[in-house]
Amino acid sequence: SDDGSVRLWEVCSSRCMKTVQVGGAVKSVAWNPNPSLCLVAVAVDSVVLILSPALADKQVLLSSERLLTTQQEEGPSEESQTVVWSETDGEELNQGIRLKIQHPKAVHQVTWHSKGDYLASVMPDHSSHLQVFIHQLSRRRSQNPFRRNKGLVQAVSFHPIRPYFFVATQRSVRIYNLVKQEMTKKLQANSKWISSIAVHSGGDHVICGSYDCRLSWFDLDLSTKPYKMLRYIITCTCNTAQ
Repeated sequence: SDDGSVRLWEVCSSRCMKTVQVGGAVKSVAWNPNPSLCLVAVAVDSVVLILSPALADKQVLLSSERLLTTQQEEGPSEESQTVVWSETDGEELNQGIRLKIQHPKAVHQVTWHSKGDYLASVMPDHSSHLQVFIHQLSRRRSQNPFRRNKGLVQAVSFHPIRPYFFVATQRSVRIYNLVKQEMTKKLQANSKWISSIAVHSGGDHVICGSYDCRLSWFDLDLSTKPYKMLRYIITCTCNTAQ
């Protein structure tokens, strides 16, 4: 939240199990989707924090610890001058904040790959090609996959099965093959400004939300245009005290 805290809740009991102070307004949080790991990525200003909340069984905690303590490979990464990885100590370490990934600009979104070793961060900026970074946790390396960005990047997502990477700009979604390093498809959202994107766990369906109160539902096997357009209305009730 904007008060500089990350709160982790247990759904079945409605209890707040842990509160971590991160020192700034939180723009995005994402659980690591790998069930054998217990890690959370947190975007605070220009830093992505890797949090180990220790809310899992012993085997999961050991697996998380092994991943976090993997030795960085020798030699600087391609983006070592732009993105800086660092370990924490003192009070931050006691709270479970294990790693910091310093970016050149404010991060608006973080999202994980389904296997849990890679995560992506988004920094929307018209004037820069540094809008998207992909980070590998085990090797502590970062990569800027795009030397040129065609539009202001709003959100990104990994395909759950195939090596595809979805990049949503204001009006369209480009799908890139990370292995072949080429664009494979461009989806036209038919909306004024995309705000978010979600990929079905099976990988065949994509939904894009927009600021003009629309949801664009794509079936990737059918067309690059929406399979269905869904509209919603936001209503507000205000009570004025006399």
